[in-house]
This record gives sequence, C-alpha cells and structure tokens, in this order.
Amino acid sequence: MHINELLCIVKTLKLARSILFNLSFWLFLWLIFGFSIMRFEPTWDSFRISALVIFPLIIPVFIHDFLFDYFIIRKRYLLYILFTTLLVLFFGYIIGELQHYLEPEGSSETYGALLFMMILYTGARYFRIGTQQRIRLKEEEEKRMKAEMELKEMEIKQVNAELNFLRSQINPHFLFNSLNSIYALILNHSELASDAVMKLSDLMRYLLDSSKKRKVLVSHEIDFLRNYIDLEKIRLGRKVIVHSCFTGDMSGKTISPLLLIPFIENCFKHGISVISSDNDIEVSVEVMEHSLKLRTSNRIAPARAGGLPSRPGTGIANVKKRLELLYPGKHGLDIQTANGMFVVNLSITI
Repeated sequence: MHINELLCIVKTLKLARSILFNLSFWLFLWLIFGFSIMRFEPTWDSFRISALVIFPLIIPVFIHDFLFDYFIIRKRYLLYILFTTLLVLFFGYIIGELQHYLEPEGSSETYGALLFMMILYTGARYFRIGTQQRIRLKEEEEKRMKAEMELKEMEIKQVNAELNFLRSQINPHFLFNSLNSIYALILNHSELASDAVMKLSDLMRYLLDSSKKRKVLVSHEIDFLRNYIDLEKIRLGRKVIVHSCFTGDMSGKTISPLLLIPFIENCFKHGISVISSDNDIEVSVEVMEHSLKLRTSNRIAPARAGGLPSRPGTGIANVKKRLELLYPGKHGLDIQTANGMFVVNLSITI
C-alpha cells in the first residue's frame, strides 16, 4: 500500500469521526430538549419545537468554532471577542425572527441560547480531541515503554552472553598457568607439590562455584587471591619476593568474581626473570566503605621489556571488557610502565 493511499484512509477516518461526532451531538441535544418539554406539549409538538430551537443554531455555532480556532490559536483575543459578539447579535436576531415567524406564540432567549451553544459545542469538540490525544499519547507511551523494555532485555541478554564468553576464557587460562606451576614442581621432585595440588584444588573449587554467580563476597575473593599467591610462591621459591597486603572491612561487601586475579597473574607471568634474582612483586588491596582499590607492581623481565606494553595479555584484555560491562562509569584503571616497572592501579565502586 502506497503512502498516498494511507494518507487518504487516515483523512477519511478523521472525516468519518467528525461527521459521527456532529450527528451525535446535535441529535442528542434535539432529543434531550424535546423530552424536556414533552410534559408541557404533545409528543410531536415537543420535538417540532425542539428542532426549531436547536437546528437553526448549527450554522452560527460552526462559524464560531472556526473563529475560535483561527483567533485563539493566534492569540488574537480582542478580535475573537469582537467577531463573536457580532456573530451572536446578528444570528441571534435572525434566528429570533425566524422562530417568531414559525411559532408566533412561542418565546425564547435566542442570544443567551446561542452563546451557550457556542461554548458547549466548542468545549465538547476540544474535549473529544483532547481525550483522543490523551488516549493516543498513552498508547504511544505504552509502546515506547514496551520497546524500551524489549531493548533493555536484548541488551541484558547480549551483556550476559558476552560475560559468559569472557568467563569461559578465564577458567582454561587460569588452569593452564596453575598446571604449569605444579608441573614445574613435579619435575623438580619438590615436596611442596602435594601442597600445591591441594591449593589448586581449592582454587578450582572456587572457580567453579564463583563462575555461576554474578557477585561474590569480597572476603572470598581475597582468600582466592591469597591462595593463588601462595601457590606461586611455592612454585618459584626464592626466585621471587612477594609483598602482599589486604586491608579494610570486607564484611558484607560484594564484587563480581575473578576481576582481580588477571592483574596478579600478570605480575608472575611478566615479572619473573630467569637471569635475575631481583624479582619483587607487590600486591595490595584496600577495601573502603564504597570502593575497592587494587595496586600491583612488578619489574618487567628483560626478555619481555620490549613487547609487553603494546601487547597486554589475554587476561588483562579480558578483564578490561568485563569492567566496562559490569562497572560502567564505576571503575578506574590506570596501567603504567616506567623505569622498568609495570604498575596497575584499579579502583571499583562496590
């Protein structure tokens, strides 16, 4: 169907509604007035007199309706009053003479009745238009709210899908690194291998449990970080010195799981040099009333100093995306490399 055909249908519907309104309005007034004088006059005379009173008012009422739209919308109030007065005087006299000619014995207040009918008709028409507009606005508002809800649901589904994908990347990435640690211990016939296996078991149990949740307790997440650091210290032994500090009131506070571990993994992955014993790693987490701050720093291993800044690990890129999805506008991440140091400062509103 072409646009012109649609416009034609809309105009036809508007015209039909207008005709129906006018027929209903004048027929209703004619019947009401006829029934009201039926106790004084015979039935036929009652409706004849009613027609004589009501129907001559149609033309001046329509003219007044045009004047009202033309002058009031343009805010020409004095001209509206002037033309309305002239209209009432002119048609009031004409209608009065017509009614006196057709019903010599009758009497009527033509001017007052005409003015009343002008106000009544215009008020009824604007009430109808206003009601239709209110209904239309309500329908449009409901459609808009429904569309917004559907869009919101789609956005939530998309975010959840992306989060699930990102989480699915964390587990194998973390497991791969941890298994490498234990493999190194076993190769060295270390007695600490059994302890490392137990800690890895605890870590994997937490990974499985937390991956099903949107939020976990900060205290549980901190315990997870401690276990991971202990596992790495077992693996590396004297090759690394780790300074870790976890402070603040963590009771009752929650955070999205596995957001912090990639930064700590990165310290051990890129901060351990095989040709130097100067491998210091610092990890601190401070929990405040409404925020959590993580700071990590490590020396950039010589073999990696050239490529690290431009090619961050998968874990770091992953966690950046998760932060944008989970804490939009509620986090700050600053990563710097200077003087051979790789420093991360992360703050999250929790």
